[in-house]
Amino acid sequence: MDLSHSDASTVKPWTLDACPLDMDVTITQVDIDERHRFRLLELGLRPGCRIRVVQRSNFRGRVVARGTERIAIDGWTARRIQVAANRHPSSGHLPH
Repeated sequence: MDLSHSDASTVKPWTLDACPLDMDVTITQVDIDERHRFRLLELGLRPGCRIRVVQRSNFRGRVVARGTERIAIDGWTARRIQVAANRHPSSGHLPH
């Protein structure tokens, strides 16, 4: 998906399991039951949190970086976390 020339308001967010590797994204929505949502909150994964997918795992799972932490997320959960690309801080443009 080429996001480099798109306005953020027109970019459709995608789920974490489909997120490209090594792209900074922000969690926009978590569509999950309360028990699992509470665990994600304990890990600091909530809407507005900036993360980066650093590894893909079996069954569409992901390992994400949040600061210096690495957090493994199973595929079922990753499909329920919506993310959007972050704008490049110096230009305001979405990364290539």
